Amino acid sequence: MLILLILWPVLLQAQQYNFRNWTLEDGLPQSQVRDVLQDNKKQLWIATRGGVSRFDGTNFYTYTRQQGLSSNNISCLFQDSRGRIWAGTSDHGLNVLENDRFRSIRSDRGLSGTDIHSIAEDTLGRVWVASAQGLFYSAGSRFMKYFGLPDQAYTSLLVTPAGDVWAGSKTDGLYHIGGQPRHFTVYNSPLPSNSVTSLALHHGQVWVGTSLGIASILDGKLSAQRLPSTVSLPAVSSLTEDAYGDLWAGFENNGLLKISGDSLTHITRSNGLRTNHVNTLAADVEGDVWVGTDGYGLQQYKAPWFVHYFDFESITEPRITALTHDAQGRVWFGTDDGLAAYVHGSEPEPLQKKVWPDGTTLHNLLVQQQDSIWICTSNGIWHLMPDTVRHYTVADGLPSDTVYQCVPDAAGNLWFATANGAAVLANDTLTQVGAGTKESPMRIYCILPDSKGNMWFGTESGVYRLQNGRLQHPPELKSYHMEEVTTIAEDKAGNLYFGVFNYGIVMLRPKGGSLLLNAAAGLPNEGIRSLYADARDNLWAGTSRSLLKIRLAPLRRNSQLSYRAFTSQEGFSGIEVGYNTITQTPDGTLWFGTVKGLTRYIPDLDRHKKVYPQVRLNNILLFLKPTNWNRLGFKLDAATKLPKHLRLPYNQNHLTFDYYAISLSAPDKIRYKYRLTGYDEQWSPVTRQSYATYANLAPGTYTFELLACNNNGYWTQEPLRYTFAIIPPIWRREWFIGVLLLLAAATILTVMHLREKNLVKMNSLLEMKVQHRTGLLERKNREKETLLQEIHHRVKNNLQIVISMLNLQARHVEDPLAQEVMRAIRGRVRSMSLLHERLYRHDDLGQIDLEDYFRSICDSLYASYGKDEQQVGLRLEVPPIKLDIDAAITLGLIINELISNTLKYAFPVGQKGLLHIQLKHNNNGHYTLTVSDNGRGLPEGFALRQKQSFGLQLVASLSKKLNGEITFSNENGTKTILYFVLPS
Repeated sequence: MLILLILWPVLLQAQQYNFRNWTLEDGLPQSQVRDVLQDNKKQLWIATRGGVSRFDGTNFYTYTRQQGLSSNNISCLFQDSRGRIWAGTSDHGLNVLENDRFRSIRSDRGLSGTDIHSIAEDTLGRVWVASAQGLFYSAGSRFMKYFGLPDQAYTSLLVTPAGDVWAGSKTDGLYHIGGQPRHFTVYNSPLPSNSVTSLALHHGQVWVGTSLGIASILDGKLSAQRLPSTVSLPAVSSLTEDAYGDLWAGFENNGLLKISGDSLTHITRSNGLRTNHVNTLAADVEGDVWVGTDGYGLQQYKAPWFVHYFDFESITEPRITALTHDAQGRVWFGTDDGLAAYVHGSEPEPLQKKVWPDGTTLHNLLVQQQDSIWICTSNGIWHLMPDTVRHYTVADGLPSDTVYQCVPDAAGNLWFATANGAAVLANDTLTQVGAGTKESPMRIYCILPDSKGNMWFGTESGVYRLQNGRLQHPPELKSYHMEEVTTIAEDKAGNLYFGVFNYGIVMLRPKGGSLLLNAAAGLPNEGIRSLYADARDNLWAGTSRSLLKIRLAPLRRNSQLSYRAFTSQEGFSGIEVGYNTITQTPDGTLWFGTVKGLTRYIPDLDRHKKVYPQVRLNNILLFLKPTNWNRLGFKLDAATKLPKHLRLPYNQNHLTFDYYAISLSAPDKIRYKYRLTGYDEQWSPVTRQSYATYANLAPGTYTFELLACNNNGYWTQEPLRYTFAIIPPIWRREWFIGVLLLLAAATILTVMHLREKNLVKMNSLLEMKVQHRTGLLERKNREKETLLQEIHHRVKNNLQIVISMLNLQARHVEDPLAQEVMRAIRGRVRSMSLLHERLYRHDDLGQIDLEDYFRSICDSLYASYGKDEQQVGLRLEVPPIKLDIDAAITLGLIINELISNTLKYAFPVGQKGLLHIQLKHNNNGHYTLTVSDNGRGLPEGFALRQKQSFGLQLVASLSKKLNGEITFSNENGTKTILYFVLPS
């Protein structure tokens, strides 16, 4: 039958595992790695014939004789319970690391062995040393030789948790040092050889590596371990148990052996090892296995969940362009060179004979049944059947000979995506759907019949859905500008995912609503080439640079993008996934077609130890320059090499923190965030940058805090902390400010005291001057007062002389009218004379008491007119007002005229009456003077007489001098009111 001839299998090259290599070019001091140790800080220590190297996953730091080693020929390494690193040499004994420098353990301390093979520590804290010169153990600061065993060469040591010590000898088998000593040899047990090379503890059993194979001891009984037939040279060089509980054996000339229960996996150079010559093995806490080789440096075995097939007979690293699986679980694939094959078991097997032309690219495979295979190619469709091969081309109704995909629908029809539209094969007849034109072809990359019976098409111009036999753009996706939709997938909940190259992934929910996953949403690569929803509710996205495993549960629940990225560093060596080249077999294994070949993913091996990255502060720089802290006077911490109790002056406030975190699985994927408490309480954005700089820090105390995250998303639980202080300048320190305040206070007090003394002195001088000036002024004032009194006295006397002369003249005047005029003149002069008499007698020469002055005028006029208060009563209502002399004279003359008129005209002879004089202070210097009587009142024609009367004209004139206004009225007599203003 033709199909059997075509499908005849041929065995291909071996599967490839993930190994990473470090050689001299990467910083390894020498290519012969003789031992590997991971310390409690998760660093690797590597023993070579060129010294000891400390490795943090990125950089090597090497210790040689210049750093205290007794020899560069390092044979073994060990870390004790105190954290000390011990290094045994093959020619110059033992060394121990102290303060980042090795110290040699000399023979004078009891260790006579020079060729050291193994080091261990028992439960009592004693360090045991196996050497070519026998066994030794530490006792205080010295070593003692152990005489409980024969004096011979010992190669390996093992201490069990129960405290038992096992020692492997070079020629005499295995010894047990404990409660019941035992000795296993080839003569009393199935021990493969008396030359014991390695010991390890695995699942509570002691495993023994010898020059001829492996054995294990359980309950005191030794049994040999079965080895695969491919291990032809079973000389064991090393044994170790990895973080997942599997045992690894390294062979001197035959690669590696992984023992996982009953499963044995032999790994050699053909599987990715650089060499089959293995010197040592070590397992780290992250689950990786480190291989020290003889002449090929250091290798790291990691990511066991990926297995690669990169070699196919004469084709190396073929580009996989088609991938599918059949009902038996076989995986079928095709390449761009026309190779078709399937994987049987774990090895790929190609088709023996091709029926398509050379150079044909296989785009897609569909295995409907064991005897019916559809192959979509760049040269049409090939249908392989038991007795015949059917070839479909444009001549048979295809829109184009370039066919990208073939999918069956629910009715059993086959749909084909081509470079110029789609076609459906029903009842052996091809019908075109959505075909373009020759000038404008409709390139369709993929087709998906969903769980609701809809047919979706991914094209170079977006997404289409089949409706009424036509391809139409779905309105629910009109907001997305999609081009080159290369792949479509559906998850178990009915959500659709459209992969758009260089755009991202568009998610369409079954009940409406959509979501774009692109770089802005956190997608690391938008070059989507293939999508696949697996049975464990993950969406696998193959991109142009990586493979993404997206968790669908949080994406459906709250649109949260949670993914894990696989690149070459994480074991995905294929790097770029082909278009629609992801499939999952019934056993759960996922297969990926890449540009370098075929990759298998085994989910059960994708186990992650919850290991947190180890964070370390590497250095602190001042002003971005390397800083010698010892030279600056700071003591360094022996463990970190950083300054203790760092206190910097205010002008050294530009600091750079150089840090790193140890994650040996993916050191370049470590992310950090940090903060400087006291400066910024918020954590920095997540970054891959391994340093942080702070400039112009103000004086104060700060703590630098650092967190790191590895590729598995595990952040360090507690931040690394480093506290330091910036000291303020002397003028800003508290004690200096206190001293300044005290000095300022003392200065102020001193100045105040001196000022007070000066003020007292100045006050005394001023008082003396004031007293002197006061005396002078008082003397001058007295002189002036005396002079004024004399003036007033002389004026009063002169006025009296005038009055006397008027009196004499009046005696010779017989005319009554003239006598009356003379009397009026005398009254006026007398009123002035009275004022000067008051001033002469008063102490205050500048002011006059108005009430007293008015009463004197009244008394004088009463006497002049022959009246007394029995006839004309007098009532004075004058407040205590002091006036200057000018205002007093003016008011006195006005009062004199008004009272004279009252005494002359108001009361006829024999009539009694009342004279009322009232002065009221209104406000702002305004006054009202009222002179009234209860006499006969104003006569008729008073207004005319007012104009003709000299006295009334005088009163009017004097009132104007006081800015006043005078009125006359009849109110039960005569009432005269003067409104005037006196200056304040």
